[in-house]
Amino acid sequence: MGLMDFDGRVAIVTGAGRGMGRSHALMLASRGARIVVNDIPGQDGVDPAEDVVSEIRANGGTAVADSHSVVGQGNAIVQTAIDAFGQLDILVCNAGVMSSTSLAEADPADWRMVFDIHFQGTVDVCRAAWPHLVASGTGRIVTTSSSGMLGNGGLTSYGSAKGAIFSFTRSLAIEGQSFGITANCILPSAWTRITGTIDDPAIAATLQKHFQPEHVSALVAWLCHQDTGVSNEAFQVSGGRAGRLVMAAYPTVRMAGSTPEMWAENQASLLADGPLSPLRSTAEMFGQELADADPEIRHAMNSATGGLGLKPTTGKEG
Repeated sequence: MGLMDFDGRVAIVTGAGRGMGRSHALMLASRGARIVVNDIPGQDGVDPAEDVVSEIRANGGTAVADSHSVVGQGNAIVQTAIDAFGQLDILVCNAGVMSSTSLAEADPADWRMVFDIHFQGTVDVCRAAWPHLVASGTGRIVTTSSSGMLGNGGLTSYGSAKGAIFSFTRSLAIEGQSFGITANCILPSAWTRITGTIDDPAIAATLQKHFQPEHVSALVAWLCHQDTGVSNEAFQVSGGRAGRLVMAAYPTVRMAGSTPEMWAENQASLLADGPLSPLRSTAEMFGQELADADPEIRHAMNSATGGLGLKPTTGKEG
């Protein structure tokens, strides 16, 4: 296929002054997108957004810098795009910070700060961008989740925010269907300032050699393209590889009568592995629950709603 170009498109990339965000901005700009490079100045006075803008312009691209916080200033970030370019077509939510402290030891304000920058910042910028993405007709949203959402001691704030981003993006994808908006999230691994703090020299060397952020940016650019119709997906991506990630459920265990004692007796069945059923939406999971309880409702629901994607499920009797 031909080169995927973004000529005429306008993109905001948050947290784009360094690391993966910088890589996303550079790649989109190199293919013709006009970029709002969003990042806040460092305590050392360095303005990383301006540095990336200079780099993009030196390579023949078009970009402007924005130094507003993603938390509470989403409208101002979006306005920067509208003032500079008159439109907005693409939003890549990348801004975030890391803090490693156990829940019991974390300062409440610091815990909330990490959560808000990741999750509330994503929500605020998406909310501000939404009417402009609707006007685009082919709006594209890519958010940044993480394997941290699967659970990691010492990262309760970070992991909780990343799990919230995953769920938020799935809902955005459903809401965006009728407007031509797609929404997907990535769970990336790359060699950045954050992973550069890893103490293990073997892990650090592997990351530095194989996990360049440009690998992540290639997938992001594909998801952002106006001809890419993929939506409501999550992708693990790193080092030139990617895979879809879904929520899934093991077969249900049915009790003849629900008592605490019966669940205790059937603990082994409840915790046993088995075939997985993907769950792509709330409606799909709820529909499966209803159909498991009353098989007769499956036909009625499919007929009334045009189909909820209900499939026969296998379960264990306890």
